[in-house]
Amino acid sequence: MKRRKSSATIDDILSPLSDVLDRLNRRREVVAAELAQLDDHIARIGGHGRRGRKAAIVATDGAPVARRKGKRTRRSREELETQAAEIADFIKSAGKEGATGKEIKTKFGNLLPSVNAWLKLYNRGAKIKTTGQKSKMRYMA
Repeated sequence: MKRRKSSATIDDILSPLSDVLDRLNRRREVVAAELAQLDDHIARIGGHGRRGRKAAIVATDGAPVARRKGKRTRRSREELETQAAEIADFIKSAGKEGATGKEIKTKFGNLLPSVNAWLKLYNRGAKIKTTGQKSKMRYMA
């Protein structure tokens, strides 16, 4: 078999492709500008942004609401034990009736996995007794 010599050079072949790439790049810039406008509109009405970005939350007076920045600080064992002692004091101050889980959670926040399990982990001092089940559980010292 004989090979034919090609008279077309690489530049002749690639020139139409460069035109196509130029048009695609211009279109991408237009689409990026449109998406930026959409993000601005979404942020103004307080919605969520695209692709995992969070839109700025705006208060009713138009001022942006401050967000917590960075990671949460990790508390030391001593800090957790002092908070457990405060919770135990709160339960003792509730008297003979004891404190409910709801009262404890409203004052000290959510204690996970449960109030009882959290106190067992970090409360080294007082013994806490419980009565009742689930939402009706009362904690007494």
